[in-house]
Formats: sequence, structure tokens, C-alpha cells
Amino acid sequence: MKPPPFVPRSSPDVCPVVEGDRPTRALGGIWVMATLASFGLSACGGTSPPTRTAGSASLGESSGSGDAGAASVGSLSDSALGPAARKAALDEDWGDSERLFRELVRRRPGDAEARRGLGVALMREGKNIEAVVALNESLELRDALETRLALAENYGEMDRYPSALPHLRRAVALDPQGVDGWVALTHALVKVDKADGAVEVLDESGRVCRACRSDAGWLRGKDEVARALLARSEKQMGAGDVKGANRSLDAAASLNPALPETHLGRAKIARTQGDDTRAASEFRQAVDSLPATAEPGASARLELARLLTYRGEGAEATKLARQVVDARGENLASLDVLGRACDANKDADCARKAYGRLVSLPLGSSEPGVTADGGESGASVTRKAVDHARARLKALKKGGRRRR
Repeated sequence: MKPPPFVPRSSPDVCPVVEGDRPTRALGGIWVMATLASFGLSACGGTSPPTRTAGSASLGESSGSGDAGAASVGSLSDSALGPAARKAALDEDWGDSERLFRELVRRRPGDAEARRGLGVALMREGKNIEAVVALNESLELRDALETRLALAENYGEMDRYPSALPHLRRAVALDPQGVDGWVALTHALVKVDKADGAVEVLDESGRVCRACRSDAGWLRGKDEVARALLARSEKQMGAGDVKGANRSLDAAASLNPALPETHLGRAKIARTQGDDTRAASEFRQAVDSLPATAEPGASARLELARLLTYRGEGAEATKLARQVVDARGENLASLDVLGRACDANKDADCARKAYGRLVSLPLGSSEPGVTADGGESGASVTRKAVDHARARLKALKKGGRRRR
């Protein structure tokens, strides 16, 4: 079963791991920990879930056909049907859970919990449109935190985050001490590109929710908002809005000043402003925390190497470019930066090898997207890099002949 889109799993285990007085979320995120409690069940410990009756066991294990399954559901008494439906949900047997809850809804049309159970089972089966109907019908009967969270989660799975927002705002109003609602609301606001709203939610939840500031999911949400602000800062930089980029970057830093991406953003702004010394310092702090094996660590190393090359610090630039080549393989961008760094370090053999490998690559091998030609991208950069490499190979070859 895929984890819910709002609350990240804190443990792959079926049972929650107790941290102090509060269990971490596990199994099914928002709904399992909240809704099972409303059913009088517990994922682990606490009230023991009812055992599956003979009728419900045959539904999933021996019926094998829709007609037999329907007969099994119909044979359950009213007192056995509810516990069997909830036990199927606890076992994540969503097909049985749907059939059992559907029968429960037929017998008890005014039962809001039964309609919520049906909605959740439908959602877990990927029947999201049907789930919306069942969960909204449950809300019409009784407004409940668990139903709001389940409906918001269902909208998230449908990538309809704007529709999730009113339910999440209602959820945090119903339970201001509940971490899950705040985490989900923060995530949804990021998904609809409302990072400033997410900052406000973090501030409010940090004030009113006692458990939030020490919760791992809430802290991850804080970093998610910071990264969204950093992404906005980069877009603003690209549009020439340096003041706006600085404001977004400062907002991100206020959430988590230790994020490596914050240093990366400051380095790019410093370069735009012509402050190469500060840019190099910020790049170094980012590189210290980001691996060369993935982005943005690879591009950060290449950008720093490029800056150091222009400053004549070829030895350090060569080391950084080699880290990227060794970690991610040969590509046009890293070999271009490596060749220029070797040139700056007056290492002709190193430069010759880097340029030679570059010109032998397919023209599409330009990842990661940083070159020594001004940070451009596309065919023009590829052509410039290849032309430069060929020119340098020719010059290096002549220089080698003269020395002989």
C-alpha cells in the first residue's frame, strides 16, 4: 500500500514506535492512526481488534466469487458486520472492507462512521471519485476530524490539493493539538504554490500545538516549505528580481538556516551581485553538506570549480570537478569544467585527457547543467563547450610538439 500523500511515514513497521508519550505514525498515516481509534481499534496494543468471524473469513479466503462473497456478507448479523468491516480495514483487506462497509451502509444509512469506512476502503482501492461521494455523505451526517483528514488525503491522491484545503483548515480547527492536520495543511499549501501561507501555518501551529515543534513530520514540513521558498528565490533570480529572491531566501533561512540549499541560493545571489568572495564561501558551505552523487551537490561543485578557475585557483577547482566525474560518470558539463580547471592549474596532461573525453561524447551528454560558459543551457552551450575543447586540444598538441 502506498503511503498517504500528506503525512510521511516515520517508520516502515506495521506498529508505531513509541517516542515518549506519542506514537510515531505508521501503517497508513493519517487515517489508520485516527480512524481506527474512532472505530475502537488499535494498530498495535490498546483495545484488541475483534477477531474475524467465520462469515467474514470466508469472504476473503474461500468465496472466490462475487456471488459467494455477497452471500457471506448477507449472512453476517448486524452485530458482527461492523466489527468484521473494521477488522478487514485493519488487515488492509480493502476489497472485503469495501463490501462489508457497503452492506453496513445499506443496513444503517444514517451511520456516518460506516460511510467513512466505505470511503476509506474505496480510496485505498484507487476508486477516488467514489470515495469522494462516500466521504462527503459521511460529513453530511456528522462533521468529524477523521472524515475531514480522509477526504483531504483522497483529494491529495487525485492531485486536487485546492479541494483538500478547506477540509484541512476545518481539521485543524476541530483539533488544534493534532499534529497530522497541521502537517497535511502545510504540505497542501506548498503543493498549490502558496509558500507564504505555509509559513503562516507553521507559525500558528508552532504556537498552538504543543507537540508540533518536536514532531518529526512537522519538522520535515518546515524543511519542505523552506525548499519551496528557495525554489521561488531561484525563479525570481532568473527573472532578474534580485530583491524578491533575497526576501524569499531570507524567509527560507529563517525556517532552517542550516539547509545546504540556503547556502547555494546565497552563493548564486552573491555571484549575480559580483561578490565572488562571498559566493565562494557560500558555495563551499553548500558543498560541505551536499554529496557529489546527486543534485544539487554536483552542480554546486561545478559552479564553485568554475568560479575558482576564473580566480586562478585551478588545483581546488580540479579536485571539485573530479569529484563530480568520479561520482556521476563523464558528461559534457563536468568534463568541460574539469578541462578548464586543469588549464588554470597548468596541467596539460589532465586538460588534454578531459577535453579528449569530452569531444568523444554524444552531444546530449550535458547533465548536470552547469558549464564554464556562463550557466547557459541547450545546444548553444554544447556547441561552445565542444568548440572550446577542440581548440584547446589543438593548442595543447602544438605546445607538446614544441617542447619535444
